[in-house]
Amino acid sequence: VNKYYDLATSFYEYGWGESFHFAHRWKGESLRESIKRHEHFLALQLGLKRGMKVLDVGCGIGGPLREIARF
Repeated sequence: VNKYYDLATSFYEYGWGESFHFAHRWKGESLRESIKRHEHFLALQLGLKRGMKVLDVGCGIGGPLREIARF
């Protein structure tokens, strides 16, 4: 099971990146930049502060949550 998920995660990150969603793009902004901006916006809207805990119960590989943790 671990080998499967390690392989699947690597495959998804290679093909999609860390996030499986899209965001509105501003002129001159890359897809990755727009997704990162959107994830930071979500963190701000949730009022997340350093040291708070968040549970990611969605599907995927946890990319948005990892980006929010870096934010």
